Amino acid sequence: MLRILPSGLRWLTWPFSLLYQFITTVRNAIFNTGFCSIYQSTIYTISIGNLTIGGTGKTPHIEYLLRLLANRYTLATLSRGYGRKSKGFLQAKMSSSAAEIGDEPLQLFKKFGANVPVFVAEKRAEGLKKIEQLSPCPQLVLLDDAYQHRAVKPHLSLLLTDYGRLFYQDYVLPLGLLRESRQGAKRAQGVVVTKCPPTLTPHERGQIEKKIQQYTLVHTPIFFSYFEYGAPVPYFDDQPPLSTDATLWLVSGIAQPKLFEEAARNRFKVTGHSAVGDHHDFTKEEVKKWVKVSDNHPILTTEKDWVKLKPLLEELDLSHSCFYYWPIQVAFFDEQFDNFLLSEVAKQRPVW
Repeated sequence: MLRILPSGLRWLTWPFSLLYQFITTVRNAIFNTGFCSIYQSTIYTISIGNLTIGGTGKTPHIEYLLRLLANRYTLATLSRGYGRKSKGFLQAKMSSSAAEIGDEPLQLFKKFGANVPVFVAEKRAEGLKKIEQLSPCPQLVLLDDAYQHRAVKPHLSLLLTDYGRLFYQDYVLPLGLLRESRQGAKRAQGVVVTKCPPTLTPHERGQIEKKIQQYTLVHTPIFFSYFEYGAPVPYFDDQPPLSTDATLWLVSGIAQPKLFEEAARNRFKVTGHSAVGDHHDFTKEEVKKWVKVSDNHPILTTEKDWVKLKPLLEELDLSHSCFYYWPIQVAFFDEQFDNFLLSEVAKQRPVW
C-alpha cells in the first residue's frame, strides 16, 4: 500500500496503523505477562532482528558475527527460511536450493557451511530443541530475524535499524514500515545503526544515539556499521575480472535496490537496472530478457541473488554470459561492538 498511495494520502491509513499497533502491543503484553510460553534454549542464542520490514542488513551482520565468533565457539544458524517452498525443520546440504531453504540461508551455507551448520524452521523453539539433540551440539546459535518471534527468548538480542530509515522516524504498518511500535526497542540488549555513510562523524552519531535512547532501556549500547564492497566475483570461473570502469547492467531482488544502484554508479558505468521484489523467484524468461537488454555488457547482481540466478544460467547454458555478484562485508567505526559482544557471550558461555 505504501508504494501505491501518494505520500500525501498515506495518512488515510492512520486508523489501520493504530489498529495494527494495538494488536501487536496486546500480543507483546501476552508474552510479557507469561500467558504464552517462551522457550529459552540450553544453547546460548543471539537474535538478530529489526522493527521494520526487511532491508536492514541482517544477513551481512550475521556473517560478521560468524567471522567474529568462529575461532571461539562452535556455531550454527537458525532462521525461518523466508520464501522457501518447504515446511518444518531442515538442515542445509550441498543439494539444497533457495526454494527448499530460502535464499539467505543458502547464501550463508555456501559461505560458511563447511564449518557452520545452517538450519531453517518456521517454529524456532522446535528448531532449537532439535539442534540441542545433535551430537556434537553447537555452543552458540545465531537466530536470524527473530526479534518478533516471541516464542523464543534469546540470551542476547540485537536490534538493527537502517540509517536511511531509522525506526524512531517511522510508523507502524500500514502507515509506515514498523512491525510493532517503537517501544519494542526496549527488548534489545544492543542496537546497531546499519548502512551508515563511512564518513558519519562522531557528532552525527551522538545525535542519533540520543534519539534512539528515548526508546531503549537505560544504558543499552548503540553501535554504528557500514558496508565495505569487495571486488565483483564472476559467477563462473572462466570469466575475466571486472574492471573498475566497466560498463554494466544491474539486476537485484532486494529490499532496497536504490542503495545497491547508488554504490554501483559510484564505481562503474551503469546503463540500467532491473530491480524486482525482495526474495524474488527469478524465471528463465527474465534471465533471457536481461541478457538481451544488457547489450552484451556484464551483469552485476547482489550475492543474495547469485544463489538463485546461477542455477538458472546453468540450465539455460548461459555460463558464457558475464554475470558477476558484488560481495559486501560489515565494518564498524571502532572496536566497541566486538568488545561488547564477546564480553556478553563470555558471561554465560566461556571460550573453549
